[in-house]
Amino acid sequence: MGLVTFLPRFLPMGLLTRWVIPERVKMGLEFIPISILSAIVFPILFFNGEGGVEIQPKYLLAAIPVFIFAWKVKSLWGSVVLGMLIYWGLGSIL
Repeated sequence: MGLVTFLPRFLPMGLLTRWVIPERVKMGLEFIPISILSAIVFPILFFNGEGGVEIQPKYLLAAIPVFIFAWKVKSLWGSVVLGMLIYWGLGSIL
């Protein structure tokens, strides 16, 4: 089981460390994390559980300050903690 976990992580690192990745490819790879995050977050904010378009105010009110904080501070853990605190606070208010 450990081998199955280790090989997919080690092989690309071990085989590709000698290759020089072109600068354009590196610039393109920088957009992958934000693309994945957007694909996870936006359906939560703008769709209901049945797949219909509906703004989720509790989620949206928690997300806006977290987006601003993440954009300004660029701290992943700070954004996660702030988002949880705001969401829990809104849960007790709304």
